[in-house]
Amino acid sequence: MPRFIITVLLLLTLFACNDSSTVPAAAPQKDAAMTSAIEERLIMELAPTDDRAGRERNAIINRAIDQNYDVVAAPEGYFYEILKPGEYGNLAVGDIVSAHYRGNFLDGTEFDNSRKRNKPLRFFVGGLIPAWNFALLNVKPGGSIRILSPSALAYGADGLVNPRGDTLVPAHTVLEFLIEDIEIYEE
Repeated sequence: MPRFIITVLLLLTLFACNDSSTVPAAAPQKDAAMTSAIEERLIMELAPTDDRAGRERNAIINRAIDQNYDVVAAPEGYFYEILKPGEYGNLAVGDIVSAHYRGNFLDGTEFDNSRKRNKPLRFFVGGLIPAWNFALLNVKPGGSIRILSPSALAYGADGLVNPRGDTLVPAHTVLEFLIEDIEIYEE
């Protein structure tokens, strides 16, 4: 019964929104066979390990399996899933871009969300954390991408601390990002 109530509330919220761009991108629906194939492929990526990098990689793979993400392992060590490819050519280092994003810890807890500030992030590709710099080269304007990043390609040993000294992301934390509504600027 609670699931029904949540579904009804979600539908009412969606219908009440006039601006469809505020609804986060979702991964395409997958049937049971596709989900099983993705899970089998990701299980092959798991490896027994005692080092931090290996534990973080396995945590990312387990998150992807648990959430049915169809992620791809990038050679640099992060995982990504193109949720919406976008149009025209891929982004390039130096492009000036704006995008909405959401940052989560692997348990799903949100630590940052540009939509809550009602302001997309404006940046240049190549000027952010390494996982973003690499992953954004795989998407086009208008697209959306999910990134699962080991700590070394995110905020590493320093973590992320705001100007007041509050820790937003602890050191050595694996992160998940959803980047959407990507726009490129000609300047």
